[in-house]
Amino acid sequence: MSDPDHSNDSNEPRDPNAVRMAGVSVRRGDVHILEGVEWTVPRGSSVAVLGPNGSGKTTLMRTITGFMWPTTGTVDVLGRRLGRTDVRELRRYIGVVDPSERFGVDEDLTTLDAVLTGYFATLNLYDEATAEQRAHAEHLLDTVGLSHRRTQRIRVLSTGEKRRALLARALVRLPELLILDEPTAGLDVSGRERVLATIEQLRAMHPELTVFMITHHVEEISPSTDQVLLLRRGRVAAVGRPDHVITPETLSDVLGCKVYVQKRAGRFWLEVLPEAWLDLADPNAT
Repeated sequence: MSDPDHSNDSNEPRDPNAVRMAGVSVRRGDVHILEGVEWTVPRGSSVAVLGPNGSGKTTLMRTITGFMWPTTGTVDVLGRRLGRTDVRELRRYIGVVDPSERFGVDEDLTTLDAVLTGYFATLNLYDEATAEQRAHAEHLLDTVGLSHRRTQRIRVLSTGEKRRALLARALVRLPELLILDEPTAGLDVSGRERVLATIEQLRAMHPELTVFMITHHVEEISPSTDQVLLLRRGRVAAVGRPDHVITPETLSDVLGCKVYVQKRAGRFWLEVLPEAWLDLADPNAT
C-alpha cells in the first residue's frame, strides 16, 4: 500500500513514527478519560497496550483512529495531524480487529466473502470482487488457517475462527497500522493460542507493519513486542521495553492487587498471590 504521506510535499521527509501523542487529554464533563498522554510509537513497532477496565485503552484507540477527538493536545498518525487531515482517507491505512462485533460483518456471508468486504470497508458484499482480489483473500484465509472454511457461513464458525477471519479481513488492503482490540477475549486456551500464533505469523511476514495489541492480560504479550504502554485511570503509568514495564511492583500498583510475574520462553505469566484474596475480599481494604 502506498504511503499516506503521498499527498504531502515530495521533498518532505517521511515521519518515522506511526503515532505521536503530545499532551493528549479527553474529558467528558468533569471526568478525564485520558489525561496528559505523551506517547511515541516508531513505525514497524509491535506494541502492547495494557490496563484494567476503565483505564482508557478503548478511548486511546478511538482517539488514534479519529472516532474521538482530544480535548487538549495533538495526535499525529502515520505522518498526519488529526484535525488537519481527512480521517476517512487516513483510515484506509489503518486495520482494526474489534471482536466486540459492534460493527460486525453480515453473518450470512461465507467466510471468503466476509474477508472480501475488507476491500470495500463495508459490512456486506455489495460490490463484485475481482479475480485478483478473490485470489488474495483465499491466500489470506490459507495464511490464517481457514482455507477449509472459506465456503462456510460466518455464523457457523467458532469464536476463534471468526477472530482469525477478522484478521484476514483487516489485511486484504495491507494497512500500515493494525489495531487488535482484545482479539482473544472470550476464547478458551486453544483458541487464544491459535489467534496469538496467527498474529505472530502475520507480524513475521510483514515486519513493516505497526501492530497495537490492546489487552488485559500479560500472557498475551508476544515475545517480539517492542514496547508496552501501561494505563491507569487514563494516565500513562509506565511505557517502555516489556522487561522494564512488566514488573510485579508496577502491575500490582496498576491492577490494584498483589501479583507475581514470571517470564518463561519469552512470555510473561502473571499469578495473583493467595494472600491478596483477603485484601480483595475486604471492602475496607485500601
